[in-house]
Amino acid sequence: MISNKLLSLPLLLSLPVASLAQSLSQILGSTDSVSSLAAVLQGYPDITQSLSDARNITILAPSNEAFSALMNASSGMDMDNSTITALLTYHVLEGVYRSDAFRDTPQFLPTMLDDPRYGNFSNGGKQVVEAININRNPTLFSGAKMNSSVSTADVTFDGGVIHVIDTVLTLPMNVSTTAIAANLTAAAGALTAADLVDTVDTAQSITIFVPNNEAFQAIGNLLPTLSNEALMDILTYHVVGSVEFSSDLSDDQELTTLQGGQLTIRIEDGSVFVNGAQVILADVITTNGVVHVIDGVLNPNNTDDEPNTDAGETQSPAFESATRVSEVPFTSGVPTPTGTSMVTPSSSSTSTPNENAASSLKGNVVTGAVIGAAMVFAFAIVV
Repeated sequence: MISNKLLSLPLLLSLPVASLAQSLSQILGSTDSVSSLAAVLQGYPDITQSLSDARNITILAPSNEAFSALMNASSGMDMDNSTITALLTYHVLEGVYRSDAFRDTPQFLPTMLDDPRYGNFSNGGKQVVEAININRNPTLFSGAKMNSSVSTADVTFDGGVIHVIDTVLTLPMNVSTTAIAANLTAAAGALTAADLVDTVDTAQSITIFVPNNEAFQAIGNLLPTLSNEALMDILTYHVVGSVEFSSDLSDDQELTTLQGGQLTIRIEDGSVFVNGAQVILADVITTNGVVHVIDGVLNPNNTDDEPNTDAGETQSPAFESATRVSEVPFTSGVPTPTGTSMVTPSSSSTSTPNENAASSLKGNVVTGAVIGAAMVFAFAIVV
């Protein structure tokens, strides 16, 4: 059981037990650590009223320090009201999730964000955040795998519970923007070359297994001779027509791709594989589903490719006669992300299957460029 940190210890200790469940306005108005959030909400009375009337919700309230960090990283961005509304509602979970409901394996919790620009799903579902315990601390991952830790947990109000978080959540981005921000520039360039950017950005409810740059380099000698049809065949073989988070994946599971072929999920020694490629970064939430980064390009003509888990052995590419090239393919004209990519070259091989896909991300850094949509809060406070 995680020890709760009280949001305002002197205030709460002075209240009788029966009065602890205050209204949302009372909590926000009397608690200095979330005064920035209270200031933002004053400019959006409709949202404030909806939250005050709501029941059975969890509010992820950015601390004043979280807002200050955004303001220090940006001079402010002129976002429209609909974007501000989307970001505010993304911080509200449907359901009450106290700190002891966070597990060591990821859960994907629905939010109140139902703007189709940020949650394009075939079943009309709402956008999610990932919730997990890391070192016994409740942690959230939002768009672009942005990490937010709970700094003060389980503040009860009459509509549910509030967790104060140390970083403003990031709105999910579309697949192509996410790929560039994650330094998956070869994949982003390949989608452009195959004229598939609009397809993957506007498709509803999809999972994409995206090869990293090194994976494309490993078959680099073959790529210049591919026809556009062959390239489209390979890329659509990486796309599944349903949302499959790491918690949905199981050993020997088969998934049907948009290309029409089958992918086989294997879980060995705590690592997750798709055919023979390993998942090295899981559960990157996008506007229309989820991205899992893999270390190999999948071959629709080699569906029997299996992982090589022998110690010291390097996984061979799924394509015969493939040789590595020094330059990253498909990157001409593709924007270069600034700062440190969220994609790291290594992953934990000792975690449990569902744990591995998320816990290997703990040390990853997301750049200021990735946080762009969240900068709206800094603007809202300034004005």
